[in-house]
Amino acid sequence: ELCSSLNGTLASHAIFKGMGVGNSQASALGATYTWLMKDGSGMLSNILFAWSKGTLLDIDAKRWRLFADVLNDISMFLDLLSPLAPPYLFTFAMCCTSVFRSLVGVAGGCTRATIKQHQAQCNNMADVSAKDGSQERLSSLLGLILSMALIKVVAASPLVTWITFTLLTVLHLYFNYRACSCLVMRSLNPTRYCVLLQHWFEKGTVLNPEQVNSIEPFILGCREVQNRIVVGASLKELNMSCDSTTNSRINEANYIIYPCEGQIKLCLKSGSNHTDQIESYYFAYLAAQQSSASLFLPTAEQMKTHEEFLSALSSQDWDLSFSPLGASQLRYSPVS
Repeated sequence: ELCSSLNGTLASHAIFKGMGVGNSQASALGATYTWLMKDGSGMLSNILFAWSKGTLLDIDAKRWRLFADVLNDISMFLDLLSPLAPPYLFTFAMCCTSVFRSLVGVAGGCTRATIKQHQAQCNNMADVSAKDGSQERLSSLLGLILSMALIKVVAASPLVTWITFTLLTVLHLYFNYRACSCLVMRSLNPTRYCVLLQHWFEKGTVLNPEQVNSIEPFILGCREVQNRIVVGASLKELNMSCDSTTNSRINEANYIIYPCEGQIKLCLKSGSNHTDQIESYYFAYLAAQQSSASLFLPTAEQMKTHEEFLSALSSQDWDLSFSPLGASQLRYSPVS
């Protein structure tokens, strides 16, 4: 937070310089139009980003937290470059940085809420929020004091400005990456679940949350498997024909697992709960590993192994009360 605050001072100095503060030829009306276009583009991108990516922020809080930090530094980098741009590109640069900052606001704010909820282990969300806010204000205040001394030193020399910005950016990204790496999430998102399942099918044991979070590839995720499993698919996407026995088994189950077009489509029954989602993802992962080409129906032996897996999950202190697996709201109702 402190590094970001200091970089923000350098970025603000560059913006004011680019808008003509101190330049007798600058137009107040032109600066006003630039500011309005910057704010408008930021508001529009805020709405679109929340609409398109809102669900993913709960699923991959670590990844989107780091995404917000990286994008915030990129926007400041563009701010520092903006005074060098010709007048017809300055407004475009300002709009770009406003778009980036709006994405930072959505991703950073939402993931911060998720992380604070995780940290409120004693159901003391208000206490954690108050202390988090106080810590942020203290960092900002310290950054403000240091900025007053910093701006006088770096403003006179572009070289010193860029060296200072680079150093602060590297420190900012490093500290935030370490902070995300230290988080021990106990819920099963697709990445952590894939790490768990891979170890389970290879070694026959279940890792605890500390072990999984330490090796979780939260930046890229387990793309090879995650991209193949679609949770909450529509029945219209499936092109299957079933006999009466298969139909009976489908009506009894709370989900359908069907390989289709190179993916594993996972359809959820109306009334299915988080436990059903965790179970269905387990078998969808198994179907992906076995390269199943038809409707996947677990055998009695596979169901027994799954029960052993769930028992081991509970003993390792995993939180199974909810499942941020990215399921859509689509559900099907059985036909009698």
